[in-house]
Amino acid sequence: MSRRRVAVVAVGAAVAALFGGRWVAIQYTEAAWFADLGLARLFWTRLAHDTLWHLAVAAVATLWYAAQTFAVHRSIGAVHLPRRVGNLEIAEAVPRRVLRWLALGIALVLGVVTAATFTDVPALVSLYRAAVPLHLPEPVLGRDASFYLARLPLLETLHLAALLLVLFGAFVALALYAMTGSITVADRRLRMTPHARTHLVALLAVLGLVVAWGFEIDAWAIVGGGGGADGALAVMDRSLRIPACTALAALSLVVAAGTAATLRRGRPAILVAMWATLAVAAGLGRFVVPVVATAWSGRPDAATAAALAQYADRYSRAGLGVLTDVPSDTLAASPVVPAESLAALGRELRWVSPWDGEPALLQAALAAALPDSAPRLWSETLDTYAGGSGGARLVALAVPETDGLALERTAHPPDWTALHRGPLSWAGAPVAVLADLGEGGALRFLTALGPGADTTAGPVPLRLDEGPLRYVAHAAGAAVVGPSEALPAGAPQGLRLGGVLRRLLFAWALQSPPLLDRRTSVADRVLVWRDVPRRLARLYPFASFDEPRPAVVGARLLWLADGYLASARFPLADHVPWEGDDVNFLRAAYFATVDAATGATTLYLRPPDFPFAASVAAAMGTPALPSDSLPAGLGAHLGYPEPLLIAQAEMLARHRGDTGAAARPWALAVHAGDTASAGPPPAPHATLALLALGGPPLLWRLLPLADDSGNALVAFVAAATLPGGMPRLRLLRLRAGTFPTLAAAESRIALAPAVVGVLAEEAGAAGRGRRGPVAVVPAAGTVAYVDYLFAAPRRSGPPLLPRDVAVLAGGHLGVGGDVAAAARALAAAGPEAAAEAAASASLLEARRALEALDSAAGRADWDAFGRALERLRRALGLPAPAAARP
Repeated sequence: MSRRRVAVVAVGAAVAALFGGRWVAIQYTEAAWFADLGLARLFWTRLAHDTLWHLAVAAVATLWYAAQTFAVHRSIGAVHLPRRVGNLEIAEAVPRRVLRWLALGIALVLGVVTAATFTDVPALVSLYRAAVPLHLPEPVLGRDASFYLARLPLLETLHLAALLLVLFGAFVALALYAMTGSITVADRRLRMTPHARTHLVALLAVLGLVVAWGFEIDAWAIVGGGGGADGALAVMDRSLRIPACTALAALSLVVAAGTAATLRRGRPAILVAMWATLAVAAGLGRFVVPVVATAWSGRPDAATAAALAQYADRYSRAGLGVLTDVPSDTLAASPVVPAESLAALGRELRWVSPWDGEPALLQAALAAALPDSAPRLWSETLDTYAGGSGGARLVALAVPETDGLALERTAHPPDWTALHRGPLSWAGAPVAVLADLGEGGALRFLTALGPGADTTAGPVPLRLDEGPLRYVAHAAGAAVVGPSEALPAGAPQGLRLGGVLRRLLFAWALQSPPLLDRRTSVADRVLVWRDVPRRLARLYPFASFDEPRPAVVGARLLWLADGYLASARFPLADHVPWEGDDVNFLRAAYFATVDAATGATTLYLRPPDFPFAASVAAAMGTPALPSDSLPAGLGAHLGYPEPLLIAQAEMLARHRGDTGAAARPWALAVHAGDTASAGPPPAPHATLALLALGGPPLLWRLLPLADDSGNALVAFVAAATLPGGMPRLRLLRLRAGTFPTLAAAESRIALAPAVVGVLAEEAGAAGRGRRGPVAVVPAAGTVAYVDYLFAAPRRSGPPLLPRDVAVLAGGHLGVGGDVAAAARALAAAGPEAAAEAAASASLLEARRALEALDSAAGRADWDAFGRALERLRRALGLPAPAAARP
């Protein structure tokens, strides 16, 4: 073998070892991890399923490209390459064997690239298999909604793959024919050999079939979330676009057949005429005619528009799980608060927590209270636990974790051993504080959760029946457990390092060289993927999970995470924003738990069980346990997922079941500062409060809705989870024009002299103060706006703590050291003070609107300019223009 060949083989072997060895190391580590969890069969089943489908895609693509390259190879008589021998230049013929290997190599490379491009095919195949009927057929094409959710994504992907294969196959064939002289340009005319012409015309016929398939899929996509405004089907979609897709599919079949007929006989002019006709028809039918018809046709047919509006209302609500009648109650809320209701108002507002919406301030307060110098990352949540008298009380539960990145950036960072084996690699002891406003804002720590638990002023960790918390919520590297450290029986024991080869594979996969040196031994075990997000993503890749939150169930700390199924392909439904995407199907169908000490991971179906979600999980090899298998006490901590509630509230604001001309869409209420920002407004936040809304106290999430002009609150979307885990969603309506919006209440509170004076007094000359976000809550027969006031005695050092609270209700504002005192102070607020504060609030609102107006004009952002102009009109009390009135 020559030196050149030896060098080529050596370089190829090195590249294969570099990339292939990394893949082998990752798969070996994954297999060992799944085996440690008792799921070895699941790993090998998934690996075999994914590998077979990747190989199938690569094989089909390789065969297709090989058909093109070998078709060109058959047309080649001989290929000569110039070669210089001494002073002579001769033409040496390339052997046919070399040309065959070259054709096969091109096909193989293109096949591998195609397989690497469509890596999602195995997951889409599993989803396709999970298409159990939802028993919700759409009336346009007559298909069940599960077809659009589970089968349409795979069909769209396969069509895209087929289209790319035909186009790239034609490009490769065209380029090879041009290189070999089968296609030339002479005398400004294109000339090609009969073989090349037959090959390319055959590819055109195949392209016609693929285009026909694409038009059929296009009709499905219009129904499945790709229609008119917000994705719902429009009149033009129903009357023109869908019939046009059917007609264009038929025309494409005719063109494909006509193209095939020209293989034997036919003129290029006929071929060009057929494809030009198809191109013009496609442009007119799919784009030009619908746009012109929409602009010139005037008002659509009233009967068709009404029918489609009913479809949009029904299917939009169904896609977000609110098809069943959401209880719609009119609150008996009065804008006047009687004196005898003030005491009840103070009691009901007690569990509107100052830490709701201010997690960063809670973390800073806990970090300052705990005697720990290491930088920490906190995971906190508000949840209800039984109190000393047996009643429920709101508790802030927090778990500290080591911030490894911050430690490595310190002047004297700890070594690898300190960060990856020992206390710094585990989570700290959890702490719990009462989530109401304590005296002077002091944190009141709980010694335990449940009846009989005492409170202390000093930081006390909770007493739990478990060892170190080895599984955490934030990103964490591998941790090493020595042979002397006992792990719970039946729980994952970690991956034993063992010999050199095994340690090398683990170190390579985890990118952790210390696993190879003397800092570890063959008897050590390594815990990998300890952080809950990566753990859930590997075990349940078919769902999206929220950030994990801690909960104490049966004296054990569990990480809880809500799992979602989301899609933009639900038929006839509007889209709403969710996690940066626009979706029209969203279900919090799963609920995952991870034991913080043992790592035991379980996936449940969230009540009520959703058969489609169960089928998706089973198709991926990880069946979710039914909701009736939830352990005792866990159902009380399921909570209602806030992202789901925000999406449902957005949809209910548009489709709340009202009919008639006066049923104008509502909108989520926003804070005063949200509309003035240059960028998109931040996501709304649902107020979390322990309230008794016509029943026993539950942990409710509340989202206020404003009318279409943004002048007043009109309703609340309230969601809670019953003790057994069943969700409860309600639409609580208010009397029109009675209660101010969040923005107006925030402006009123910000300018109130009592609030300004209390903040100045609490902070002092050397301190700092700020207001928290305003929470709006229905309580004691009225609607109250609650704003906690935070202060610190110095500008740097001490954390901000809630010192007082302002309550706005019945047009009056009260400020006190707790909500009961603030409610009592409402009686002292007279109508003159209310009018003065309202005028000041209107002036501040007008000033902010004018600043937003000027900023939008400078950016030429005319949408923001219109919103700011409407805001200024409301602040000045001007009526809406006639064109905007209902």
